Amino acid sequence: MAADENQDRPGFSDILQELTDSDVVIEIASDEAGRQSLESGPVKLLREAVQASYKALSGSVEVQLETTAVLEEINKRSLSVWLRVHRGGEGALANSSDASHLKFLARGTLAIIAWMDGSSTHEVADLQQAIRVLAWGTSITTTAQPALPSSLALVDAVSAWQKAKTSLKGSDRVRIITNNGLAKLDIRSTIDDPRSLLLSRKLVNHSADMIFLVEMPDYEGSGRWKLKHGLARTTALAEGSTLLDRFYRRELDIRPGDALRCKVDVETSYGPDHEVLSEHYRIVEIVEVLPAMKTDAGIAVPKKDAEMVREAEPQLEHAGA
Repeated sequence: MAADENQDRPGFSDILQELTDSDVVIEIASDEAGRQSLESGPVKLLREAVQASYKALSGSVEVQLETTAVLEEINKRSLSVWLRVHRGGEGALANSSDASHLKFLARGTLAIIAWMDGSSTHEVADLQQAIRVLAWGTSITTTAQPALPSSLALVDAVSAWQKAKTSLKGSDRVRIITNNGLAKLDIRSTIDDPRSLLLSRKLVNHSADMIFLVEMPDYEGSGRWKLKHGLARTTALAEGSTLLDRFYRRELDIRPGDALRCKVDVETSYGPDHEVLSEHYRIVEIVEVLPAMKTDAGIAVPKKDAEMVREAEPQLEHAGA
């Protein structure tokens, strides 16, 4: 290319004015010697972090990032990678009816970075609230648009950003530039174990009357019973001074397939977005033991349930009647 043609080329700042809502630019610069390339570790990991953020925010709508341009400014020791968002298999979204969705993806990605670098508590619920406000502002909360991201999806994105930060040098400077704003990555701000963010649980205790099916009685006297409630299997703790004391004294026979009507303390663990992580049961009182009976089909059911099964069976008349 001739020298006069080089002089006529637009600068990087001029190129950025042509950004659309479907574009994302990763700019990485360093004061140290050494050149970044498109396939170098930091650039690759930063691209994966942007991809993870868009994936978390887009929900069931599949999006892909395509590299459309790479600009290297040798005098600035910088490399800029231009990405364009595509819906899987359908081409660019820039001129489609999903403009609000594109704005949401860009602003949501910047919000994730701002939360990582600026939050003092790193509560995932705070990030979800910020994204919820963005959703209201970009009108993507209709049934045609994806649901707001779960805490697990957001933590996956945070993990990708943290991995990218770890690969950078102390003198590296990173900007994520979109048509809806930009964010400067603070390499010094780190989250050592992003997965630990999911462990900020809220415990709720309550009492309930429940019926458990005995899968394995406590033959070893450990106080732990393998029980089943609906489709959920659990190991329940049985306290002393209950009807089960008679089982331990061999005065009461309880076998697999029997049922226990119990008063139970239930401890429920909720994640940052209120999903149930686990439930633990502590048997306070055994109200009644329901021995299993064999039905005609050979299935063991509690006695009272078996009586109901027999009542529901059709009564056939004798052939000679």
